[in-house]
Amino acid sequence: MIKVLAAETHYLGTDGKVRLSAVDWYRLHNPLKEVDKHCKDIKVDFIKRIIPKDGNEDLEWAKIGKNYDILYTSYIDTPKAYAYIKAISHKYGIKHITDLDDNLFEVDKMNPVYLRYYPDSVDLKNATIMIQDSQFISVSTPHLKNVVDRVRGRKDSVLLPNYANFEAYKYDKDKVPDNSPNIIVGYQGSSTHYSDLFKTGVMDAIRRLMNEYSELKFYIIGMGTEDIYQYLPKERVILEGGERDHKNWRKKWQELPIDIGIAPLTDTSFNRAKSSIKYYEYAMRKIPAVYSFVNSYTQVVLENRTGLLAVDTLSWYYKIKRLIDSKKLRKQIGEASFKDVKKKYNIKNNYKPVEDFIRKVAND
Repeated sequence: MIKVLAAETHYLGTDGKVRLSAVDWYRLHNPLKEVDKHCKDIKVDFIKRIIPKDGNEDLEWAKIGKNYDILYTSYIDTPKAYAYIKAISHKYGIKHITDLDDNLFEVDKMNPVYLRYYPDSVDLKNATIMIQDSQFISVSTPHLKNVVDRVRGRKDSVLLPNYANFEAYKYDKDKVPDNSPNIIVGYQGSSTHYSDLFKTGVMDAIRRLMNEYSELKFYIIGMGTEDIYQYLPKERVILEGGERDHKNWRKKWQELPIDIGIAPLTDTSFNRAKSSIKYYEYAMRKIPAVYSFVNSYTQVVLENRTGLLAVDTLSWYYKIKRLIDSKKLRKQIGEASFKDVKKKYNIKNNYKPVEDFIRKVAND
């Protein structure tokens, strides 16, 4: 029996409350629960706090070292925790897998993460050392693998893409709101995507479309910035706060009042390391969407079939306009993207590489 402990490292929200983050769900819960379900000789336990508030740090780490073969974590960002992992690995032989799903080495300046991971910052230096030293490392995209391999000086990171889960994200037609007579263009994304929303030309396109379609409204969830009122009339914008806990997010996702989705990304090294989660989440809700022409989406979206791709303000305008003008096209793309993701990008059919990686690590 291979015993794995999956430890969440993003369990505290900015409000200080314990949560299940989207990162920990997509990178740990989603694939490892599937492995645990299908592999009788692999047992996966999950934990948020490695050290309970009233726990003895040395004893808690020692328990992990004694009771598990593999510790699988999202990225560790504190040297103290990493030092403990090295210590129990040396003493008890437990293997450690670090998972990374962001390019911490080339963060865009408008991204709040830049406040920690700017060039020559202490946090970036620590991240570099830990990633270079990490025993085993998995990543989410081909571009991120290239970045990590370059930082490590060896081509040994393991590519394990994110996948959709149709059991966790349950499409329920009865919960889909009817927005008529309005048509709502919507966006889901946190403040880390500020530049993506305001520097891709999509806001200029939507402003032009609002001048042409009185029934058009814009819905945004996650990024509660009033800067959007510089582009769009306040009375035609719906701002809603995001959900920090992934379980709550999936419930809210079922009822998102979006007829047409957008997924803008500026073409930067940081964004080229992003995965296709927005495509999955729009598709699982049968929401037709327009995506930026960057590798996160060009690798999965089939133009005119499962989505539309835009490169500048004019193409954002025309692609969104096509969807506004044709309810039939909206339905066709929504249905096609749902089927596409369920067939190709469903974790039920794609957990085997994670299983193989765990077996390789255990036998190393």
